[in-house]
Amino acid sequence: MSDKETLERLPAVGVDFMDDDHEEAFALLDRIVGSLEGLVDADPEPPGLRRDLRDFIEHSRQHFRHEELEMQRAGYSPLPIHKQEHDQRLEELVGYVDDLDAGVISLQGLKSRFLDEFVPWYHKHCSTMDKATAKFLEANPVSENKPCDQCWVVTQKKRPV
Repeated sequence: MSDKETLERLPAVGVDFMDDDHEEAFALLDRIVGSLEGLVDADPEPPGLRRDLRDFIEHSRQHFRHEELEMQRAGYSPLPIHKQEHDQRLEELVGYVDDLDAGVISLQGLKSRFLDEFVPWYHKHCSTMDKATAKFLEANPVSENKPCDQCWVVTQKKRPV
């Protein structure tokens, strides 16, 4: 993603909770991308950037947990692969903020990682893995009251950002 490109809307996948969460994610991404796009080397940190990054991380954590729970309840066999992608990207996002806080990366380094690596991955993930997941969930509806004896996804503790 170059500085001149605008953030593309995330594709609708056809499952309400996923589409609603993606809309919220888009609003946060739009603020983060807007803060980063115009940065040049000597610019100070845009106000609210770290807060927006932390909010996006927490939103993503909650969304991923919900998505993973629904995949488990529906018996979606690619769940481990999908969850691995979620875990890996969350770890990267937290690493971006940790590195920025520790002075290990500059704003330019964050800009490069976020715009050139994370945002393209996020779009691809929503367009491919989430689309396939949504199609499966639509074809295999699960009752809200269905017990989930092995729902390990929801038992994970929140980690601080």
